Amino acid sequence: MKYQGINLENVKNNNRSAILHILNNEGAMSRKDIAKKAGLTAASVTLICNELIDEGIINELGEAVEEKRAGRKKILVDINPLYKYILCICIETDETYISITNLKGLVLDSITILTEKKGKPEIFLEKIAVESAKIMWGKGISKNDVLGAAVSVPGLVDREKGISVNSFSIWTKPVPVGKILSEKLGIRVVVENNLKTSAENEILFGDGKEDANFIILKWGPGVGSAIITDHCIYGGANGMSAEIGHVSVNKDGKPCNCGMKGCLETEISTHAIMDDIQAEYEKAPKKMPGLEQWFNEGNEMTYKNVDEWAEISDEKILDIFDSKIEMLAFSMRNYRTLLDPGKVILMGYMFDVEGIYKRFIQKYKEYDSSLKEGVFIKSENSIRENHIEPLATALNEWFYA
Repeated sequence: MKYQGINLENVKNNNRSAILHILNNEGAMSRKDIAKKAGLTAASVTLICNELIDEGIINELGEAVEEKRAGRKKILVDINPLYKYILCICIETDETYISITNLKGLVLDSITILTEKKGKPEIFLEKIAVESAKIMWGKGISKNDVLGAAVSVPGLVDREKGISVNSFSIWTKPVPVGKILSEKLGIRVVVENNLKTSAENEILFGDGKEDANFIILKWGPGVGSAIITDHCIYGGANGMSAEIGHVSVNKDGKPCNCGMKGCLETEISTHAIMDDIQAEYEKAPKKMPGLEQWFNEGNEMTYKNVDEWAEISDEKILDIFDSKIEMLAFSMRNYRTLLDPGKVILMGYMFDVEGIYKRFIQKYKEYDSSLKEGVFIKSENSIRENHIEPLATALNEWFYA
């Protein structure tokens, strides 16, 4: 039998990664406390930390504030947020968000542009590259200062090849997003599904730091989900696991961009809800006095002001929302029964509307009266609010690897 020796370089890299993860999760710590947390010798941690300081990856912050005691003072170290910058590009169905951040998610500058779905994807990606370069130059950041660019796209993504295989609603063919942007920007690029980037962020910065097994459910503008087991995202055999938005809920429903019909997303997306409400309003505006007054005040129904029109108390609007929430609650009940997650983290602007969130919980309890407090929680992750979900994807790809 042939025995292989331990690869010391791999061990060292794993230890470096472990130390950086501890600093991300715990904040500034002394070398001694890091050693205790990581299960490493103090000498090993000191050696690695000194190397990381020399490379500019971590900083010494000075002495820890402690009660008076004899012996050497603890010197705190922490990740240097300015070691490198990250370009975050979120391509969503309606809008694309471009941001430059430091390693801890502080947004230095950002821009929002409309997502162009009708023209050639290469032309739109060139526009993204131009806008990205502008915000980098505006902050005096060169491509050498950037760790890389991380891109999130809806639908099926081949992360290894950097290809958006099927975006469902943006492009009609596979697009080598990573290759195109890397050539235009002169930096490395990683591409991932938008829900998986959200999941990576929850694992690195949010509730996933404490919970090993959970589900993410996002509502708005579409519907999506991700499964996390043992702190890892489950992708499935074809990278299509957890696509709750493409579970069939209506065999006679509308065609979906995925090629099927009656998918949950076609029934309850923000755009589908707006279409249903506007169709009812056009048939009998006097039966929807609250919406009629809202329109007469010069308002326009869009996905951006859902928090306004979703709270109008016209009976027909409430009925439409109830039917949509019912579909989602029923689907999630089946989902939880199959997967048995510890928690379900809710995100997306539909859940940000308090009335919708409360009604969803009520509807879900109609299917599962034993639901315990704390199973469904709204994401408090500011990363999502700033539209920089790809941040964790970049960090996992190049910083913590």
